Amino acid sequence: MLKSGLFGRKKTAGTPFAEFYNKWFETLSTTLLPQLRCALSSLAAPPALLSIHVEAMHHHLQSYYNSLDEAAAADVALCLSPEWRNSLEKPFLWLADLHPYLFTNLLRSFLDDQDSSDSDQEEPAAWPVAAAWRSPSKVLTMRVDQIECGLRLMAPALAARGREAQAKLVREVGADWEGRDVVKAAVEAEMEELVGVVVDANRLRRSVLADVLSVTNVYQAALFLEAVATFLVGFRDKDLLQEFEGCEKPINVSSTE
Repeated sequence: MLKSGLFGRKKTAGTPFAEFYNKWFETLSTTLLPQLRCALSSLAAPPALLSIHVEAMHHHLQSYYNSLDEAAAADVALCLSPEWRNSLEKPFLWLADLHPYLFTNLLRSFLDDQDSSDSDQEEPAAWPVAAAWRSPSKVLTMRVDQIECGLRLMAPALAARGREAQAKLVREVGADWEGRDVVKAAVEAEMEELVGVVVDANRLRRSVLADVLSVTNVYQAALFLEAVATFLVGFRDKDLLQEFEGCEKPINVSSTE
């Protein structure tokens, strides 16, 4: 990937967004996730209180993608190869962040656990959190199918747009490498297209999150967002990161769709 600092384009996104991301992650890991877990573990926590924590977590995730849009507009190349991500996070990146399949896969894990359990033979639990994923509604399961169907169409199309922008750059630059103006124009055009791709990918991620929360009750939503946050925080686990970096054989995670 060509760096957007070429041909006079200024790098503006790196350090400011890295600082934002570190603060954002700190709030997620030390404030919002512990508060959500505390509410989930309390037998006396009213649904209204849990709903406040769900909304706070959702807003926090949405604010990240909004800020990533702005960072991409400033320096899309740096967002696609982010310096603020560690070596464990980078193999999982898809168009500047995690693939939206992560959200549906986590949601499916709750549904699959329910399918493989013996809950049909158990009495309903008095604690709503424990019973949150028992007998999920048909509306929920149908909506999950629809979300996954949409992802199978949109995710490959976005990836293809990114590949085509890069291929077009190579074709145009290769045809007239000596022409500085041609090279500059080709780079600028590729960057603008990639900004659009990243913004659309973020829009897709935001949409999947919102769609999931629109068809889950407050207990399901809380457990789902706890799983998302736990997954994100896990990337910064020092022991796991050290073990990953100590692997003799490189670990490659391909995500082309």
